[in-house]
Amino acid sequence: MFKFKVITDSTSGLTKDEIKDLDVTILPLTLSYDGKDYRDGIDINTDDFYDLVFKSQEKKGLKRFDFLGLSKRDSKEFPKTSMVSPGVFSEAYEKILNEGYTPVVLTITSVLSGTYQSAVVAKDMIDDGDKVIVVDSCTALGSVKVMIKALLMEEYETKEDLLNKIDYLKKHVNYLAVMDTLVYLYKGGRMGRFSSMFANFLHFKPIMQLDYRGVITPVEKPRGLKHAFKGINDLLDKDPIDFNYPVEFGYSTQIENVNQLIESCKPHLKGEYTLCQISPVIGAYVGPGASALFYISTHEVDKKLTKE
Repeated sequence: MFKFKVITDSTSGLTKDEIKDLDVTILPLTLSYDGKDYRDGIDINTDDFYDLVFKSQEKKGLKRFDFLGLSKRDSKEFPKTSMVSPGVFSEAYEKILNEGYTPVVLTITSVLSGTYQSAVVAKDMIDDGDKVIVVDSCTALGSVKVMIKALLMEEYETKEDLLNKIDYLKKHVNYLAVMDTLVYLYKGGRMGRFSSMFANFLHFKPIMQLDYRGVITPVEKPRGLKHAFKGINDLLDKDPIDFNYPVEFGYSTQIENVNQLIESCKPHLKGEYTLCQISPVIGAYVGPGASALFYISTHEVDKKLTKE
C-alpha cells in the first residue's frame, strides 16, 4: 500500500473538522490589507476579513459601479496576497517524511498564485526532496477541496495508481461561479477595466469557469443572477455531477445568493452536497455576493480555453 499524506494551501477552504478528519496539512497564505498582515484562517476568520475589506471598499465608491470605483488609485488599499514560502513547505515535507509517509502537495492553480512554484522550490531544500509529489491542481477554492476529498476516498497500491487518480480528478473536476459584481476582479488585476465596466453597466452576471490551466474564463454572459443561476443548471446537462464524489456550493457573502443557486440546480441534485464560505484569499477578488459550485463530473469536463 502506498502511504501518503496530503498538503494543501488555505485557499481550499477545508474546515477545521475536515482537516482533522482527513489528516490533511494546511499551509496558510498571507493576506495584507491596510498595512497589516493576516495568515489566512489563523489571524483572522473569513467573516471578519470580508467585513474589513468590503465595507471599507464600499465607502470608497465600489458599492455603486462608476468611474470612481474603477480607478486604481486606491489599489494600495486593495488586499494583497502572499504565497506560502518554500521554508514553510520544506518543514511540512520533513515532518511527513519522518512519519514514514510521502508528502503529496495539491496547490491552488499556478495561474492565480505562486504557491505551486514555492512548493517545487522547497523540494530542493531537503535531502529527500525527490520523494515529494507536487501537483498544480489547475483549479481553485472548493474544487481543490473536492479533489482532495475524492483522492482520500480510496487506497492506492502504487505511486502510479495515485498519480493516475489525480490526473483523472484534474480532468473531471469543475468550477462554476457567478460574481454579483466584477469590480473586485478588476481591482485585483484579474479583469480588464472596460470589460468590467461594460458587464456591470449592462447587468451581465458572467458564469465563470477555470480552463484547463486554471485561467478564469467566462463561458456565458447572462443578465441578472436569476438567469446566471439557471445557466449553471443548464451546464450540468453537459457536464453532469458524479455523486460518488463530494459536491460543494460556495459563497463569499450574502448566503441568500448561493441558496438561490442551489434552488436553481435542484433538478440535478440527486445526492448530498455541502455548503461553505469561500476563502478570503480569493474571495477578496470575486467580491461580495459571489456564488459557486464545485464538483467532479461523470466525464471529462470540456473546459474552454482562453487565449494564450
